[in-house]
Amino acid sequence: MLERLKVRGFKSLVDVEIVFPQLAVLFGPNAAGKSNLLDSIQALSRIGTSRTISEALTDASRGYPIEAFSFPPGGLTKLLSQRSATFQLSSNLKVGQDLYGHSIVVQIEPSSGSLTVDRESFQLLSSDREIDHEPLGEANDHSFLATARPEDPDAFKCQQELLGWRTYYLDPRVAMRRATSPAERQDIGALGEDIAPFLYRLRAKDERRFRAVVRTLKTLIPSVEHLDVDLDKRRGTLDILIRQNGVDYSSRIISEGTLRVLALCAIAVNPWSGSLLAFEEPENGVHPRRLELIADLLVGMAMQGKQVVVTTHSPLLCDAMLLLAQSHPGVIGLLRVKQTHRGTDVCPVDLASPLFQDAELVKAFTTGTEPSLAASIEDLRRALRLS
Repeated sequence: MLERLKVRGFKSLVDVEIVFPQLAVLFGPNAAGKSNLLDSIQALSRIGTSRTISEALTDASRGYPIEAFSFPPGGLTKLLSQRSATFQLSSNLKVGQDLYGHSIVVQIEPSSGSLTVDRESFQLLSSDREIDHEPLGEANDHSFLATARPEDPDAFKCQQELLGWRTYYLDPRVAMRRATSPAERQDIGALGEDIAPFLYRLRAKDERRFRAVVRTLKTLIPSVEHLDVDLDKRRGTLDILIRQNGVDYSSRIISEGTLRVLALCAIAVNPWSGSLLAFEEPENGVHPRRLELIADLLVGMAMQGKQVVVTTHSPLLCDAMLLLAQSHPGVIGLLRVKQTHRGTDVCPVDLASPLFQDAELVKAFTTGTEPSLAASIEDLRRALRLS
């Protein structure tokens, strides 16, 4: 579990420190820096598990490696003219009963693009027991944690923790529609690009959980009648089929919102998922009437022991989380993200006072002929049960 993260010099995060609850909701307007916070979590995970810093920052998140460093006044042009630049990620990681502190400073030479570790520290914070860690020398191209082996149990435990983190930037427009072949996938992929082979394997290895995906999808989208993953034996490719109104539709023409919800359902029941799950704006493409159900699904993941981090610009999703926080005290935290002249700023919201006062907007999406929200939430919880 990620208990605390301090970021300096990473993208718009000039100097930010966050204490994370079990479920963190990062909300704010567009361009506030919410996605950069997810990128910093992903960078922490990849730096601690990749062979080199260059590998960790290449094709891992939005932008080139040079763009992971905060721009000085004058922007990218000024950054490229500098001799060097750095960013720092300092974290407290709870692994089992132990709490570890890890800090790493990554340096780039813009003239060559060379990426190295400038400084790194690792310590056990939860007891007086000392850990044997010989600091790496200067100008290493990889993190100490990335080279940890079982013979060094403390570092290896943290490496395995970071290895299990997942950050999702779901792309139902392109990545989730591509034809793919059967493969041993334990996750749907950061963009959702592996959702078809993942579901195909899940059905073969754990049919109960596959049925849970189907039930949960049908609960969230009542017009869905059935879900299947079809193998074209001539081409060797997989296709997701969703039946609505008696007609099977393939992933090539299913709506973006339906694909996004399907991805959330698959992640929720994944038996191979890691301990931290981060999502960028899960409400995109989802009908407002269903946002409270999406909130309940995310809370369900947290109550099952996963740490969940979500970014959103939806006041309705925030309002739903605020209501759920009352029945799950200490589990959910709302953090306001805003842009200041110094860069991104993050501050927790006092859950003792209402965040949004206008309940009429929410009420407008919970009336009509659809089942009551309470009944739908109970259906959702039943769908997720594996028994």
